[in-house]
Amino acid sequence: MDPGGSARELTFAFVGAGYAGVEALAELADLVADAVRHYPELRGRPQRWVLVDAAPNILPEIPSRLGGYAAQQLSKRGVEIHVGTTLDSVDAEAAVLSNGTRIPTATLVWTAGVRANPVLAQLGLPLDDRHRVRVHETLRVEGLEDVWALGDCAGVPNAATPGRPDPPTSQHALRQARRLAKNLTGTPQPYRYRSLGQVATLGRYKGIAAVLGLRLTGFLGWFVTRTYHLYQLPLLSRKLRVVADWTTSLFFRRDIAELGMLGHPDRLGDV
Repeated sequence: MDPGGSARELTFAFVGAGYAGVEALAELADLVADAVRHYPELRGRPQRWVLVDAAPNILPEIPSRLGGYAAQQLSKRGVEIHVGTTLDSVDAEAAVLSNGTRIPTATLVWTAGVRANPVLAQLGLPLDDRHRVRVHETLRVEGLEDVWALGDCAGVPNAATPGRPDPPTSQHALRQARRLAKNLTGTPQPYRYRSLGQVATLGRYKGIAAVLGLRLTGFLGWFVTRTYHLYQLPLLSRKLRVVADWTTSLFFRRDIAELGMLGHPDRLGDV
């Protein structure tokens, strides 16, 4: 095996150090570590993990103390963290950062944010500076009587956090949907939600959580994060299946093969 080629294949660059970027990098790093043990020719070959963000710190959404802890833990695991830095260019061979660092890699993961669907500009709806539909606190589109909007493509004001619209996450979209359902069937009320805290995983059995004024790290932070995600799942039967799967996984190594999405492939004679 070509050492230079394996170095490029084992280099992973993540642009965006919010929840999605940090959690994805940490989980993938654990997955690769578990997978490499099945490939003797790759054992001992160095891996390179790079995290890039234009902000001055990673995880700016959470208290700085927890964000610093996350950065410290990732650095201990060998992750290169470039803050105050953007992606300058990328091609099939490498990514180049604004600070001049060239990263030969075959894997670049973009988690630096989202933008609203461009089709909104064709609908004649009022848009804000980020091209999201402008809505009132009741989720009614500004200037339109019977049009409502929520979710990723709407700039939804939150009465509990004036001046800070909700981020485009599924959790916030679900909360907005509950308020809109009530507004459509009764007297419209402003959408209001105050978060009880923030949680994030840093790989297997590692996490951080800021809940009700408490700051938790390590296994306890990971447990609280998992518990929150479990609470969000619908149906008791699904919750029980997930708990059983998570409990079983505590006693075994990670399963690196995922077959659930294969579906029903064609027979060899039909290819």
